Amino acid sequence: MRRVITTTFFAVLAAAVLRAAPPAPAAADSRQELPDGPGKAEVSKLCSGCHDLMFTVSTRETEEGWTRIVNEMRSKGADGSEEDFAKVVAYLAQHMGKPKPSHR
Repeated sequence: MRRVITTTFFAVLAAAVLRAAPPAPAAADSRQELPDGPGKAEVSKLCSGCHDLMFTVSTRETEEGWTRIVNEMRSKGADGSEEDFAKVVAYLAQHMGKPKPSHR
């Protein structure tokens, strides 16, 4: 009896988790979420092989922060030209930059 209750419990739990979890966006859907602009194609090409671009869209960094992150990804094997990586940093800093502090 205990085994039946435990099995039933885990089956119900698994069903609830599967229903509650939103489906992961496909790579094409993630690219559609990026704002248009110079560098969008490079971000999509260079970053989406390893990352869900929804994470990138929700991250906010300064230009220096994005440069550090992009250089770290390069050290881990991201493959592109110097020009490609410069476009990626510029695009991310413009569209996914930290808001500048307001001066009062």
